Amino acid sequence: MKTKRLYLANLFNSLLPSGSLRKFKTMLYRWSGVELGSNCEIFQGAKILGEGEVIIGNNVFIGVDAMIMTNRGSKVIIEDYALVGHKSVIVTGFHPITPEGPRIIGYEGTTSIVKICKGASLGMGAFLLPGKTLCTMCHAAAGSVVTHDVPPYARVAGVPARFIKDLQH
Repeated sequence: MKTKRLYLANLFNSLLPSGSLRKFKTMLYRWSGVELGSNCEIFQGAKILGEGEVIIGNNVFIGVDAMIMTNRGSKVIIEDYALVGHKSVIVTGFHPITPEGPRIIGYEGTTSIVKICKGASLGMGAFLLPGKTLCTMCHAAAGSVVTHDVPPYARVAGVPARFIKDLQH
């Protein structure tokens, strides 16, 4: 992605009204290098940061102050009809914790693919950690920290997120 353009897209999005100007916001993020489908709602304050690849499908909802952070070589895929709740966070990498070197957090980061499949929902204030997948039509409840892949039609909640319910029954 083009980081200077992405900075401007995020800046404009923070200034624009929350639920309006969808086509303009879509145009801004496409201009910055985000692959974005049609009829997406990106609310005020949502941010896409970093140098990784971001692919967003059709009819996706990204809530107020949601954050997608990608590092170089990583990818975030959000499929059609998915929902990323208000103030939720998606990250694609981390830094190793090591006693060697000048600080406890190592300099070299990791890369991964994070995926939210068709119709899945990441609740308000939830975290989706590197390399994890929310499978088709699953739900990670508000405030959850998703540390494992979530199977289709499952609801998970908690820190770390644990299976709560099969949504098909």
